[in-house]
Amino acid sequence: MADFAIAADDDRVSRCRICGSSVLTRCGQVEFYFGYSWPIYDCDDCGCRFTPHDNSTYDLLYSERSSCYSRYRGQAERCKILFDRGDRAGLRAELSQGSKYRFIINELDQDPPAARILEIGSSRGHLTSYFILVGRRITGVDISPKAVAAAAADFGDHFVQAGDPSIDAQAPYDVIFHVGTIGCVADPVGMTKSWLDLLKPGGRLLFNAPNRDACCLQGQLWFESAPPPDVVTLYPPGFWRDRFADVALVSENIEVCSAAQNLVIALQKLARRKWRKPVPIPLRESERWSTPPPQFTDVLWRSLNRVACKLARWPGLLSFAPLCASEFGLFVQMVKK
Repeated sequence: MADFAIAADDDRVSRCRICGSSVLTRCGQVEFYFGYSWPIYDCDDCGCRFTPHDNSTYDLLYSERSSCYSRYRGQAERCKILFDRGDRAGLRAELSQGSKYRFIINELDQDPPAARILEIGSSRGHLTSYFILVGRRITGVDISPKAVAAAAADFGDHFVQAGDPSIDAQAPYDVIFHVGTIGCVADPVGMTKSWLDLLKPGGRLLFNAPNRDACCLQGQLWFESAPPPDVVTLYPPGFWRDRFADVALVSENIEVCSAAQNLVIALQKLARRKWRKPVPIPLRESERWSTPPPQFTDVLWRSLNRVACKLARWPGLLSFAPLCASEFGLFVQMVKK
């Protein structure tokens, strides 16, 4: 992996990884994790912000118990308890705390019980488990053999590894969905085309994507909550309509931040607060965020955030704050023509 990090830092990226355009702007460089010094580019044609992709990252993060992927292990454990109890309402409530999962659950409520469903990037099966419990015809797919084995052990024989011939054999599907996946893949446009090919006409592809507009501070290059080499592409609103309008009816809905978050962001912009690069940490410790060197003003902003959270309890007091896009709340639906 050290060799890849050197190559990524060599500034030889000449084309957009997403659309192939050569009209690029290098925005800067970030190093959230030791050995992963990543150049950041904006594509002037498709509007995406991107960085190199490392195929080894996914399995590495899964193999480390203290990595950011440990949250999926914990959620899968909570879901298994509810699953084993047969507690549909409890399992739905557990998952619906996350807006990306709530989006999928609510959308699939519209499909008939016999609908054939495919989940891409099923991880340890926590979201899939709900649809298994309610009797849906669903298959979960993941690139990690460890994730597939863990999901099958907890929730049954509903999971296969990416590339398994049964995926194509069961097509066409009524619904294909993924959450938290499209920001992590090397070729998002090519993969989306391949998933649309597996749908029947009128079938739906549902997913959420990282929203580039959520980089709202002056000079902000990336999200602290999901930095490279894990998430490697941020998409502008409208990207998916522009790329797939010829083959699908595409709708995009943008989730906004909470009232307290909107207020804090608005005040940060008013004060012209600049985004600061983080101090690198080991990748295996990615469950904790890498943060910039502390400054006196950080104490002020933390205090302001606490005040904003209290003010948010009073509807109307925060209505003057402009709405800001949440980081992963670009919700996309494609209906295949």
